[in-house]
Amino acid sequence: MKEKIMERVYSTPRPDWPVADKEQNGIGSFIGLYGGEHIAATEFVIGATLVQYGCTASDIIIGLFIGNFLAVLCFTFFCAKIATDTRLTLYSYLGRIFGGKLQKVYNIVLGLGLSALAAAGISISGTAVRRVFNVPIQHNWYPTSIKFIIIVIAIGIVITLIVAKGFEGVSKFATTCVPWMISLFLVGLLITLPQLIEVAGAGAIHTPADFLNLLNTYVWNGTSDTGQKLGVFHVIGFAWTCNLAWHIGLNDMSILRYAKNYKYGYASAVGMYIGHFFAWIVAGIFGATAAIILNTPLTLLDPGEVTFTLLGYTGLLGVIIAGWTTANPTIYRIVLSFNVVFNKVNQKTMTYIMGTLITIAACFPYVQKADAILIYLGLAVEGVGVICIIEHFVFPKIGYTRYWNEYKGNSVNWAAAVSWIASIIFAFSMVFMGIIHRNLVMVPTFILTAVLYIILAGVAGAKEKYPEEEKEAEEYHRELQAYANEKHMDDVPFTVTGIAKVLRIIAFIILGLFILTGIFCGEGIIGLTNYKVLAFVLSLIYFACNGTALVISLRKTTRA
Repeated sequence: MKEKIMERVYSTPRPDWPVADKEQNGIGSFIGLYGGEHIAATEFVIGATLVQYGCTASDIIIGLFIGNFLAVLCFTFFCAKIATDTRLTLYSYLGRIFGGKLQKVYNIVLGLGLSALAAAGISISGTAVRRVFNVPIQHNWYPTSIKFIIIVIAIGIVITLIVAKGFEGVSKFATTCVPWMISLFLVGLLITLPQLIEVAGAGAIHTPADFLNLLNTYVWNGTSDTGQKLGVFHVIGFAWTCNLAWHIGLNDMSILRYAKNYKYGYASAVGMYIGHFFAWIVAGIFGATAAIILNTPLTLLDPGEVTFTLLGYTGLLGVIIAGWTTANPTIYRIVLSFNVVFNKVNQKTMTYIMGTLITIAACFPYVQKADAILIYLGLAVEGVGVICIIEHFVFPKIGYTRYWNEYKGNSVNWAAAVSWIASIIFAFSMVFMGIIHRNLVMVPTFILTAVLYIILAGVAGAKEKYPEEEKEAEEYHRELQAYANEKHMDDVPFTVTGIAKVLRIIAFIILGLFILTGIFCGEGIIGLTNYKVLAFVLSLIYFACNGTALVISLRKTTRA
């Protein structure tokens, strides 16, 4: 049996290998990744969308706080726990639960959905660059300017080249961008509030109550351009459901499998509370203020127009960087997903193929509707995550056998297939028939899928015991882990030393000056026009120093 197991180990495709011990990362990588991905391009769109919900400021603040807390718990106790227990991507892990054929169906469905989100990030970045070249705002679902297409293609090429570096390149690029992005939203708030007070003719802010009153009057005033009027529970549901595909849907297993401990899932709080709480609120203030200044409905403005109006070229740079940090990890997940289906194509080649296709899709402005993409993608794949969660955590507690479908040798887990299809039909029918709002349908879908899978799996064979098959599977995965460790024995870890370290120190000094400049402008010590010039120059110096340090350090890093 040993020879049979080792033959299987040696023939296992690279995408199905578990993470080697040397590949595991400290918590800093995950803080950078979650900060980079969730303080990103979609934040500019979603923040503006929340203004159109017809909520009060209290609804937004309370709803986002609770909803993001629930998301962090799901990232940690569902996604991170399964990821560190298995060290596999979801796309490989599904082979054990769903069977090979159904696994491939899911990977294709997910890859296509994620491609739309990655295209959104690239297209949103394009709105910033189009403002530099005075290209008109793209109001139609299709592009109306050849210049916009050229801009999007150029951005897509850069992003694809970054993703081709793999996890190391993606995570370190995000880590470089996060401090500046956080500073941009903070400084942007300080710069925008005086502009809002001036154009709205509002009183000065002296207390938190004054601030809340300003938001209730001019940002979240209970009215909506779209006619919908939602409440605090809808906001909670939106914040929780926004990343449904990543936490309950388990797609962040591709990232969290590198964590040394499942508790690194708490790093998602950086993205949820700085990105999906603070940045959404600030982006909402940006949108409402720009709409007043330009005397134009917010629905007719894009992120590039909004940020340029308030922050000048620094704002445009923020939208560009945010688009990159959205698309980078998303394309990385897409590549991992499709590599399981097309395992004869290496990861770098697959990156170039998908990067090309996603860039073409990004030329169509309709993909910028990120909030709808995120929620409907989540609802489409939620059932898959629920099935895995039930099998991983619940089955051992009720006497069922985990991985029973694998032990039976089935290429399709029909109990999982029926449960997944039922979850999709239920969720989408409830939403489109207007019975349950799309922000609130996640919980009943979870319950339905869980109960249905437990019943169907019990009938199909999960109640049975498979001692011999279980023993062989454990031996195979033990040997595969050892093989992966062996292949990474000569890895040289990412380090920042010498000139790279000096450059990073200089970059953070520059970042401090960037923040001080914003504070001085907010206090009226520096004029807005002078601030816009200074902030842009300081930003360019920051990225030049930090980017050079990153390139130097990555060249010293080797991976098997």
